[in-house]
Amino acid sequence: MRFEVFKRDKFTCQYCGRMSPDVILEVDHITPVSKGGNNDMINLITSCRDCNRGKGKTRLSDDQEIKKQQAQLLDLADKKEQLQMMVDWKKELLNIRETQIDYIESLILQISGYQLNENGRQDIAKYLIKYPFELVCSAAEIAIVKYFNKNQSDYWTERSFADAIGKIGGICYNKTNKREGA
Repeated sequence: MRFEVFKRDKFTCQYCGRMSPDVILEVDHITPVSKGGNNDMINLITSCRDCNRGKGKTRLSDDQEIKKQQAQLLDLADKKEQLQMMVDWKKELLNIRETQIDYIESLILQISGYQLNENGRQDIAKYLIKYPFELVCSAAEIAIVKYFNKNQSDYWTERSFADAIGKIGGICYNKTNKREGA
């Protein structure tokens, strides 16, 4: 937390304005602990050793304290907004991944007449983390055409479908290595 206070205050003493490395910085309580202050970020301030040790229980002026707390609140609001933007971005990435899986599933269904089960969808999701979307689509098409045989009993047809889906990762790997080796 100490480092976060220093970063927020730009490694500058809030009493005299001197900066690190010219002075040794410490974290000071705006409202002293002896007067009911706590260790919340909003009650902490950067102070050089001389100002912190020399002032004792002296507080910043009310105007300085209010301005400092307002700046802290603005910083906290900015951090909250950025965090929300990151969460929204992550959700959008997950939505894009689901859309990609849906597309690949429809491609497989169109070629084979079979839909992916949940394990198949999870396998496709793993491939999409490791390989580009276009490569996974191409590999899915190759796997179904080359390794899926639906002219068997139901058991062997389902087994053949699962095996074909399992080949997608290997096809992606081989295509990636051929590109790198070329």
